[in-house]
Amino acid sequence: MFQHIPRRAGAFGALALTGAAFGAPAFATTLEISVTNTAASGGFSITPLFAAFHDGSYDAFNLGTSASAAVEALAEVGDATGVTAELAAADAKAQSVVIAGTETGPPTIDPGETATRQVTLDPSGNRYLSFLSMLVPSNDTFLGTDDPRAFDLFGAGGVFAGDFTIDVTASYLYDAGTEVNDPANGPAFILGQVGTDGADEGGTVQRASTLSAFAGLETPLGVLDDGLIDFTSEPGAFSVALISIREVPPAPVPLPATALLGIGGLAALGAVRGRRRAARP
Repeated sequence: MFQHIPRRAGAFGALALTGAAFGAPAFATTLEISVTNTAASGGFSITPLFAAFHDGSYDAFNLGTSASAAVEALAEVGDATGVTAELAAADAKAQSVVIAGTETGPPTIDPGETATRQVTLDPSGNRYLSFLSMLVPSNDTFLGTDDPRAFDLFGAGGVFAGDFTIDVTASYLYDAGTEVNDPANGPAFILGQVGTDGADEGGTVQRASTLSAFAGLETPLGVLDDGLIDFTSEPGAFSVALISIREVPPAPVPLPATALLGIGGLAALGAVRGRRRAARP
């Protein structure tokens, strides 16, 4: 059965349908993700941030269990290749970005630096945010989200929750339990050390322990300041980074040529009808 459309509204209804057919996907939402290292010079850096957008099924790690090989690679040398593959295996419709520093030198996000990426998401399948990054210098200390549904971007209705910022404190720091913490044996980001040379630990993922033994060591950015790396006394008050998320307004979609012709025709039709009314006695 065809729906009756009043004659006067018919042309406008057709235009609306034409615009929908040529417009952007109905549910696509573009978000801008910015990561700011909140440390002062002499504090920790972080490796490029792996940000995953998924349906809630991607659980990268759990306290008290062994880290996967993918999380081990990220926690020891900042390599996000494995976790990207794990995400795809857990959720075929998931999306991810790796947000790297752009200033001169290593791709780490260094004290005071901000790195930004944009990603276009389907709210029905990319509802939740998870993130992972290595804290450097360290042997296997990383920051991440233990709860895969901790950050709900769109809610059940698929509507973006609004711009917000996550204060990534030391409460988000974990020890992967894969490499012994030893500033003289295999930590990443310490000059003279090779990040893959550390001794195997064979442990499980735990809350991060102190890295005070790294104070005074030289990194590519300079000497690590003892006063800027004590995060164990008040983990919730020690800010590592800020992750800011905002919606990018969609660009205006130009009308197709057929729609423009339709608008011109409507204008001409209106002018003719106006003249006819004026000519009536």
